[in-house]
Amino acid sequence: MLMTSDLTVGLGDVHTSAVTVAQLVQTEHVVIDILQDYITKEENRLEAIKRYVESWEEGEADYVNNPINSYLFLRRLTQEYHTVLDALHHTTTLDVRSNLTLLRESTDVPVEADVNGAAYALVKLQDTYNLTLDDLVEGDIMGRKAVHVLSASDCFRLAQQSFNNLEFELSEMWYEKGLELLHARQPLTQEELDKIDAITRQQATRSMMRNLVTKMARDSDDVVHSKFSGLGLPTSFQQQIYEGKDGVNQVKQVDELYRRLCRGEDILPPEAFFGLKCGYVFGVSSYHQLMPFKVELVWSDPIIIVYHDVLTHTEMAMVKHISTPRLATTMIHSFTTHEVRKSLARVGKTAWVRRGDDVTVDKVLARIEDMTGLTTQTSEDFHVLNYGIGGHYDAHVDFFDLQNKSLDKDPHQGDRLATMLFYLNDVEAGGSTVFPMLGIGVPARAGSALFWFNLKRSGKGDYRTVHAACPVLLGEKWIANLWIHEWGQEFRWTCTLDPEE
Repeated sequence: MLMTSDLTVGLGDVHTSAVTVAQLVQTEHVVIDILQDYITKEENRLEAIKRYVESWEEGEADYVNNPINSYLFLRRLTQEYHTVLDALHHTTTLDVRSNLTLLRESTDVPVEADVNGAAYALVKLQDTYNLTLDDLVEGDIMGRKAVHVLSASDCFRLAQQSFNNLEFELSEMWYEKGLELLHARQPLTQEELDKIDAITRQQATRSMMRNLVTKMARDSDDVVHSKFSGLGLPTSFQQQIYEGKDGVNQVKQVDELYRRLCRGEDILPPEAFFGLKCGYVFGVSSYHQLMPFKVELVWSDPIIIVYHDVLTHTEMAMVKHISTPRLATTMIHSFTTHEVRKSLARVGKTAWVRRGDDVTVDKVLARIEDMTGLTTQTSEDFHVLNYGIGGHYDAHVDFFDLQNKSLDKDPHQGDRLATMLFYLNDVEAGGSTVFPMLGIGVPARAGSALFWFNLKRSGKGDYRTVHAACPVLLGEKWIANLWIHEWGQEFRWTCTLDPEE
């Protein structure tokens, strides 16, 4: 029987945060400097040994009977030989090893599992953005070339990680590509011929395992199926194991809309956006009565708006600075079983920033109250996320639907009334926030904030607000979420959506 933990076994999380990768890049610069210094010293050491060897005129000089030669020979064995002994001393090597060991101990050094995680992230990007296999092998993403092309071994790694995480069709594609690259080598070594033979013979075994895993999952009861909830099962696999059950077609539809929106495709006709305008929202404070917030109405029912230019570069930098040392692997929390676990549905690193951590945080919280009239006194802490290679969050809602579920409300003090999502940087490609049920997407733009209500007026959760964070294709992504739980005494929304008024 499949275990829920199997989906994340063997996948590290160093790649999931751009900050962690950036720290490793900085460490690698130090490593290169250390090794370059060592190479220089090693070249000098080898040059001293080489000079000693080349100065030996064996068979051409009489070192026994010629007194000058005898002198030079004795000098060689006393003074020059000590230079060779010094060159053969291992102190330099030991120093280098010691320095590199200290660097590794002070850095989140990647292991094999992290390479596997990065490989699977490439597969997810390929699947979401319809990247071609050949472009990925050539290291080409949207015209951006990688430093190296992928090898046959890389293809086999991507194939195996795809298979391990139930992406069976993609797995077969990568195995075939790896075999194609191996066959292209001429002449083939015996090792390469053996590799081709082994992988070809394994194809039947993989097909059998695929059918077995699918049948076992399909035949499992609802208790087992519930354990897969939120783990990021591929839609293709879900369709097979939930075939014929209620909701499976809707899951497929949401997933398809999610992918299309992530790719920037137009889902709705132009007339669907008639009446949506840009304008101003006047804040609660006197200052923002005179200097209103710039607002874009993205959708009217449910209300989804984007505040533009609400954070300064200094504020964004400070939030990232506070969060960086706190970043940890993002976990999924089940509000039915209270189980906390890793999930392929949410890939990134997260930190919590609370009121009082810095004056910047307090200013932003006050600004939110000014922007919305809602209170942040009972809101959750700021949830800061950093997404790295393929970082994403599958379709989900932010509310708990407390009216329909028997859940422990503490420490949330009720359901999540509204979400305020700040973008802390521009994302070069990918990383949009999309609402599949509505057919709209919002790109990540530094300094802007996305706001929507999670609950209907009745207090019930609004499932039209299902949303997702598209995978980061190029660059990195920083966001800061705040979930608001209560209306404020000052709540009012005086809005002018026509810039001419």
